[in-house]
Amino acid sequence: MHREYWYPACASSQLGAKPQAVQILDQELVVFRDGASRACALVNRCCHRGVKLSLGRITDGNLACGYHGWQYDGKGCCVRVPSLPKAVAAPGLFRVRAFKCVERDGYIWVWMGEGEPDPAEPEPIPDFAEYSWTQGVSPMACSATMTIENQFDSAHPAFAHEGTHPSYYAARVSGPRDFSFEVRTSEDGMVSFFPCTDSDDAPVPSDFNSYTRFQLPSRVYVHQRLLHFNFFVVMHIVPTGPNTCRMEWLQRKKKGEHSVTWIEQEPLLITQDRVLLESAQPAYDAGDDFERSVSADFVTMMVRKVVALAESGRWKQDREQLLPKRHLVKSRV
Repeated sequence: MHREYWYPACASSQLGAKPQAVQILDQELVVFRDGASRACALVNRCCHRGVKLSLGRITDGNLACGYHGWQYDGKGCCVRVPSLPKAVAAPGLFRVRAFKCVERDGYIWVWMGEGEPDPAEPEPIPDFAEYSWTQGVSPMACSATMTIENQFDSAHPAFAHEGTHPSYYAARVSGPRDFSFEVRTSEDGMVSFFPCTDSDDAPVPSDFNSYTRFQLPSRVYVHQRLLHFNFFVVMHIVPTGPNTCRMEWLQRKKKGEHSVTWIEQEPLLITQDRVLLESAQPAYDAGDDFERSVSADFVTMMVRKVVALAESGRWKQDREQLLPKRHLVKSRV
């Protein structure tokens, strides 16, 4: 699991007056707003008896444990122990780990690394303030890598997304067709798009029909344009365990009227993918050598290689030697 990155903990709109338990990678966190409404993130464990701090409440701008009322500030320092005599201060060494926390572009972001954040803040979401958005979250009982692969898989929508995806309707009207799409590595991940360019150095065409970008560690952009159809979604596929993840999604709507509307119900398109991916996870858990692939799967196999290099800490130094700069994939959909 790659730690030296910013991850979204939760949507800004969903962090109110109560502390919230959050899982990022293998770490249980509690996020809360202090007396100045600043977002804070701590290890979700009281240093007294190990109770989850997310079961507590905000008291005097601090997070108070629900068991004995020990209070923590946003830096993780225990600032009050109610059972101590009035004149006795909380011991200065009583604390829990705090994580760097930033609120921007509709999310509470947490730096999961050990050192100072680099970059100092999470990468901004393009044009966030210029559009209205819908936002939601989908817990998924499958690995983050599998979920990221799915976003690049052009062969599945015609079969998996009945009534929800333009590729499904295109296949019904015109039948399957041969086409090629382009896959490239980038400084921070990889991109796939259609139509293809003529050379390694040619820019991504501005009039693309389909564009998918994976930005380490967890962000995926999907942008599809067909006639009057213009679909743009930003997803953060946050690992919550070896074989579980959480999809935080933002779908772009109208330009010039900035707002973010929280959607409680999972969109059907996401449900269709989730059900299939969750059904596949046990096959990978079993460890059997069952998997077979074809040339159209090049892009999903690339996702695995990108993730593996990042998790091993070798992304920056080894990607140019180990990954192709550009590859054209022939497929039939």
